[in-house]
Amino acid sequence: MKKILITFLVTAVLMASLFLFGTGYFLGGYVVQFGLQRGTADNHQAPPRAYALIMPPSITGYTKPDFPAESWHIEAADGASLAGTHFAPRGWSHRWAIIVHGYGCTQENAWYLASHYLHMGYHVVTPDLRGAGMSDGSFVTLGHDESRDIHLWAEKIAAEDPQAKIVLHGVSMGAATVMLAAAGTDATRATDEARAAEAGSRAGGSATSHPIGGALPPEVVAVVEDSGYTSAYDLIAWQLESSFGLPSFPLLDIMNWRCEDLAGFSLKDASPYAAVAQEKLPILFIHGTADTLVPPEMAHILYDHAAAPKQILLVDGALHAVASQKDEALYFQTLHDFLEPYMGK
Repeated sequence: MKKILITFLVTAVLMASLFLFGTGYFLGGYVVQFGLQRGTADNHQAPPRAYALIMPPSITGYTKPDFPAESWHIEAADGASLAGTHFAPRGWSHRWAIIVHGYGCTQENAWYLASHYLHMGYHVVTPDLRGAGMSDGSFVTLGHDESRDIHLWAEKIAAEDPQAKIVLHGVSMGAATVMLAAAGTDATRATDEARAAEAGSRAGGSATSHPIGGALPPEVVAVVEDSGYTSAYDLIAWQLESSFGLPSFPLLDIMNWRCEDLAGFSLKDASPYAAVAQEKLPILFIHGTADTLVPPEMAHILYDHAAAPKQILLVDGALHAVASQKDEALYFQTLHDFLEPYMGK
């Protein structure tokens, strides 16, 4: 009788474990596809479905800048074709800005900032990040893979103008992207190589992770991050707990497991917090005090952890990613004053 009871209990535990594993596998996959995979049956360029739930209603400014423009294209290390636009100022200049849009957006969301930079005499490049707009890519990686593509855009500018002085300016996920890009790839190299080794071991051979790029060209002289997060993992954990009242464990760990399987990266590796500790480029942190999507506390954490020359601007009452519109004069005066020492005459 005792053996029968033990057998029953073991069987019940195994069946429950298999049920939870299977449920987690499919539920985690759905969440990753809902939140990170773009495209629908009708529009393969549509943003991830979750974008409609978090898109700030106050974002405006999609008018294309009234400056000379040309389409640019580059090829990423994995063969993805990436699209962008180069806007030229009216007059001679070696000042350049790469303006990086956020989650679910396209380069059009960067055109408001681009217009201001152009009026300040900058050339501007507004890329469609991978998985957005006219660029290739099925999954958004929350800055992980996108940061490596920024290296390529900077290299293209340096080839076009060897005297260029380049600032990387990103908003929201774009802010995470430029922080990761400015740290090179050292912040994620160890985890990438460990994951590749593990994959190779499971496969009985060698394997490689996503291509690892080199350092940014020396023409990049400064970074501006607006509304960025400490890490993708921290941000989603905070949203689960604060917005939905759900525990981050084990939900987020299951999602991260499926994220690695489907999208090819770990939420923990998309970590500007790790990146800013390694950066040497001067960085301006900007955040709205009324941001309910990325808590303002994350700006303070990033600022405190940054090792490079740094400055922080908190825009009172600004919601997520709209500080530049909430107090336009303060935003762009601070931006101008911060960049001026690094951009040359």
